Parts: sequence; structure tokens; C-alpha cells
Amino acid sequence: MRPTLLAPLLVTLFACATPEGPAPRPRPPAAQPATSATAAALSVPTPPVAATATPEAPRPALVFSHDDFDAARARARASGKVLLVDAWAPWCHTCLSMQAYVLSDPSLAPLAASVEAVAIDTDREENAAFLERYALQAWPTFFVLDPNDGEVFGYWAGSATLDEMRSFIDEARQAVEAAHAGTRTGPEGELVRAHAAFARKDAKGAAKGYAAAVKGLAPTDPRRSEALLGWLRALYMQKSWAPCAAAAREHIGEVRGGATPADFSYYALSCAGQLPRGEARSATESAAIAKLEALAANPSPGATVDDQADVFSILAEARRDSGDAEGAKKAEETRLALLEEAARAATSKEAAATFDYGRAQAYVALGRGPEAVAMLTAREAEMPDSYEPPARLADVLFALHRNEEALAAVDRAIARAYGPRRLRYVSTRADVLHALGRHADELAALRELVRGYEGLARGHANADKLAAAKKKLAQAEAEKR
Repeated sequence: MRPTLLAPLLVTLFACATPEGPAPRPRPPAAQPATSATAAALSVPTPPVAATATPEAPRPALVFSHDDFDAARARARASGKVLLVDAWAPWCHTCLSMQAYVLSDPSLAPLAASVEAVAIDTDREENAAFLERYALQAWPTFFVLDPNDGEVFGYWAGSATLDEMRSFIDEARQAVEAAHAGTRTGPEGELVRAHAAFARKDAKGAAKGYAAAVKGLAPTDPRRSEALLGWLRALYMQKSWAPCAAAAREHIGEVRGGATPADFSYYALSCAGQLPRGEARSATESAAIAKLEALAANPSPGATVDDQADVFSILAEARRDSGDAEGAKKAEETRLALLEEAARAATSKEAAATFDYGRAQAYVALGRGPEAVAMLTAREAEMPDSYEPPARLADVLFALHRNEEALAAVDRAIARAYGPRRLRYVSTRADVLHALGRHADELAALRELVRGYEGLARGHANADKLAAAKKKLAQAEAEKR
């Protein structure tokens, strides 16, 4: 999942995308060999063929408790385990993909002997205190903490393969043990300290630590890619556009992993987009697009369908920005084919809904908006308690200028949503009301939006969004006078 904060490219984000808490489901194949010329051309995974008519009994998975960080920390402290936190949100498609296809994999179950796991829905009011201490710049973000003092020893933002998640948890656990033994030194220690700095919202300290880790870690060390992505992310958060782009150009060929290369390319393009036109910007963009094209042709081992689709999403937007409309269209078509195949292979409506965000985006980009409307309308009927289908539906209907229908859909989403995400839908409601010429109702929605941001708990508070809401209200009030 690409970080939701970063708006230069049309990527989720979330990216982010997504989740919250669907029940564990079996993991689909990330890159099965195609069985037809069309599938081969699109790199579409082939659904697995059942080996027997008798389904295998579900194997146990790593069990996550939900939305009680303090209780989970107390259990970890009492048992001598480390604390794994999945910080996610129901609107985040990457979160949903991780929960459905990685975290639920039975091979992670043995980690329960040394790990206490808790999932934190970051939009819930009771979790605002967690967010005061631990910073998120992308959804999901995974933390491994020492439960004794809450110090961060592992920080992973976005998607991961099963092998990456297993290694991430195990290496962070070893780092906790090394710290207790007083042996946390070298580039591994720099990486841990950089993660902790980033979680404290100290982007400058994090960038320094990640740079030191990159310098010290061997080119063959898989943690080097983790450090490189962290470095670029920290430079982006500092708005250090030129150093970010320079680091991206120098190191983009080294980055390995499931989703890490696409995320690295995303930040490279985001930083490059802030530079003036010229050689540095052009070279950074060309390097990032070349990396994405290589990933599109040969997906990273273990990458989920959601990860692969994100590659085509970023690539499509980059091609649009460069004026390559036909190339963008082809990327969107491949993205849609991947997601539709995965949705058809899903074993539940919740699993299929993982792919709704990307499918709707691709439909609209390809001028097939009515198909997105039909898909999301059907999903809302299947999942009447979820705010996600009507919220996505409202966005699509608004893009199609079907404003009355969009208003009805967003009202349904608002009625079901909570926390900061609900305010995002209130903002959409104001936009739709403006388009309908209902200015008194628009003003009422914008005043509700401002009050909502002012009333958020500290961990949920967002000064930039509050300022934007106040500016939007002031403009609407000026127009009405």
C-alpha cells in the first residue's frame, strides 16, 4: 500500500487502502504461472486447482487481539514476549490484503510462543492515545515493541510478503534481546534507532539513522532495502526533495523485496515531482519508471495480488504524467485484470472486497464508471453494515456527475463511519452539496467538519486538515455573501 498522505500520485492509499478486521482467510497465489496467452501477457495469477474434493481443515494462525493496546502490552510484559502491533484502518486496502493473505497464514502461528499480537483500528477513539506516541505515515504500519518501556524495535510501513513479515518480527525480537543484553551496536542498532526516531515523529533523526544503517549494512543484507525505504520516507517527510531524489537515483537498483521496490519508486516519483523541471527531476523519474516497468514484467517473489496491482497503479499515473496515455491505459487494464481475477478467486465477500478500491479506480480511469457503480452497489447489498462500499460508491458517482445519487451514498457512509474517516466523508458531502448548488447545506456540512476536527482527541488531531477545513468554510461563506 502506498502511503495515503502522499497525494502527488493517484495511488490509494492508502494506498492505503484498506483494512480493519475481516476474518482470517486462506492466502491466494501471488504469482502462479499463467495458463493462456492472455494471462501470460497480463501476468494474471491462475487460480489454484483443488487437489482433492475434501477441503483441508483450517490450520491455526497467529491470533491478534483487538483495540486494547494496554491489555496486550500487559500480557506481553507478564509473559516475557515482545508486542507486535498491526496499526490499520478499515478503509485501507493494503491493510485488508495483509490481514487476509499474510497475517492469517498458518506458518506464522509458531511466533505466538514469543510474540503477543494486537490489531489497532487507528480510527477508533479508544486508540487515539496510541497514536499520540507512535507515528503513522502509511497504513498499515507494523510495530514490534519492548512491552516494558514501549520502545520501538521494529517499524514496517505498508505491505510485506510472508517471508518479510516473519523476518521482520524475528529480527525485531532479537533486537529487543540484544538491547536487554547491552549488545545493540553497529548498523543493526542504527536501523532500530532510526525506526524509533521515525515513530516519535523525528524525521530528521530518522533520516540520519537510516543513512548510517545503509552505509553499514552489506549490499546482500535484506535489511538494507528496509533502511533505504525508511531513509527515503524520512527525507520525504522533511520535504528534503533534492536529497530524496538523489538517494533514489543512487540506490533504486539495489532495492529488493515484495512491496518495498514499488514503495521506494513511489517516494522517488513523489520527491522528483517537487523539483523544478530539469536533469535531476527527469533522471529520477526515468529511473523510477524503469524500476516499475521491471516489476510489472517480473513481480517480486511473494508479492500479493494487491502489491502487484499497486505497481500498475503507480506506473499508470507516472505514464499519464509523462503524456503516455496509451501506456497508462495498458497499465490500468492489466491492473484491473489482476484484481478481477483475485476477486473471483476470493473465498468470501470480505476477501473479495479487498480489491474493490483498486477495481473502482481502474474502472473510472478506463472510462467504465458504470461498472464500478454496479460492483459497489452489489457489495453494499452484501455488506450492509460497512461504510466502505457506499463511501467508494459516492466517490465514483461524484466523478460521474451523478450528484444526487452520490449524496445519498455518502450519507449512508457517514451514518456508519467513525473517527477521522467519518470527517473525510463529511468533506465529500460538502463537495457534493456545492456541486448541487445547495449552499446553505454545504455551509452546514463544512461547519460540522470544522467542529469535528476541533473535537478530535490529540492522537487523532490533524492541524493541517483543520486548517484546510477552516479555509474551505471561509471560502464558502465568502461565496454566499
